[in-house]
Amino acid sequence: MASSSLGIRIRMYRVGFGDFFLVTLGEHHIIIDCGVFKGTSATGDIGSIEAAIADMVKVTNKKLALIVMTHRHADHIAGFGRFVDVFRDFTVDAVWMPAWEDEYNPTAKKFQAEMTALATQMQAQLDLHLAAGATVDPELYHRIGNATGNEPELAAAGGGGSKNAIALDLLKTGLKVKPAYLKEGDPAPLPASLKSIGLSVQVLGPPPVEDVELMKLMDLKKNVGEFLAIASGGDDADGDWEPFSRAWYADPSELESSAFGEWISDRGRSESPSPAAVASARKELEKRLQAAAPSALDLAAKQLDAFLNNQSLVLLFTYKGKNLLFVGDAQGGNWEHWLYETDSADKAPTGPIAAKAKKILDTIDVYKVGHHGSTNATPIAVAREIREGSVALCSTQKGVYGSKPDTAVPLAKLIDALDERVELVRSDQHPITVGSKKVRAEVNRDLPEKTDGTLTPGQLWIDYAL
Repeated sequence: MASSSLGIRIRMYRVGFGDFFLVTLGEHHIIIDCGVFKGTSATGDIGSIEAAIADMVKVTNKKLALIVMTHRHADHIAGFGRFVDVFRDFTVDAVWMPAWEDEYNPTAKKFQAEMTALATQMQAQLDLHLAAGATVDPELYHRIGNATGNEPELAAAGGGGSKNAIALDLLKTGLKVKPAYLKEGDPAPLPASLKSIGLSVQVLGPPPVEDVELMKLMDLKKNVGEFLAIASGGDDADGDWEPFSRAWYADPSELESSAFGEWISDRGRSESPSPAAVASARKELEKRLQAAAPSALDLAAKQLDAFLNNQSLVLLFTYKGKNLLFVGDAQGGNWEHWLYETDSADKAPTGPIAAKAKKILDTIDVYKVGHHGSTNATPIAVAREIREGSVALCSTQKGVYGSKPDTAVPLAKLIDALDERVELVRSDQHPITVGSKKVRAEVNRDLPEKTDGTLTPGQLWIDYAL
């Protein structure tokens, strides 16, 4: 175990594509997320999360001062759902979740229910297109599956389908403690066990639920549902995808042949094309429209993915003069709210940040890299302003997500920019052993040596002790 003069240790478990952190302050333990997801390459789950949870059980003796769920994506909560019986056996002093999970906030409750319905329907639409032989961008699997928590392999083995739903139920009702639903500026409701040791926490995100425009969480039925049928009754209640209302439908046999003119081949063009030419053109138009459906799904999936990430709980822990910043998968609006002290999402990313935000970044000792090192979760201002020489922990897995260089996670350009400013540590730079299986390192990097604390690799983790 890494030596610790201040009694601070952050254990970053290597589970693949997912966050699972155990923060130990003296004799008290905090879990920040517990998830994993296989991703577009189906290699994101490296099979280590069960062993990681077993280690956490041993270290904590089934006592947790705090569980933090940053947001409801599977790569942050799947472990709670898969190992619900293990967690039910814990003594937990407090559970914190983002304000968007508040069952008593009508806006939040309505939005989350609508989002879940849309994600589930998107999964059904994707299945239909795949069954019809359509070519679908593999990133769709990740975006939709991460939002729903559906794991077909586990369901086939009798483990149920949606692990996200099981995880949420556990965290909200299954641990014998009422969760605190937090937003920016809320006082952190620390349990007595953490108050007694002098821990303080600033809640920096998400923005208030009322800041809908900032979060880009507008009416989903208008801004995502246009791509999908909404299973809420009416003409599309049967689940068939209908991009236009029935008022715009017409019997193709009643349309003038000129309606298909641009789809008629040059050989068939004339003032009076043959019925065969019109029928062929009609089929070609139908084929093109059907091919566009996966693109619409992709647009909707990207919207929902961003919506969920932007709900992330962002916390600044201060203990014995050290500052630890955990940001979940926060994206644009979430960051901008506290970096620029704005209620609108139109700030230029190169503009000056607020004095309070600059002071925070100037004093960071540990930064949990947002969204596994993706392009949209660590703003340029943060990469430039964060305290030089601080340690950045990036829980990630190479080659799991992002089919193009500019969408790859982690993003090489961002990793390089952080490397110039901080001491970066990746979970996948260290080989681990799961049972008798050796899981290799995905990148060739040495652990930084010039830090304020001690970095130590373990069987399933990398520890940073201060």
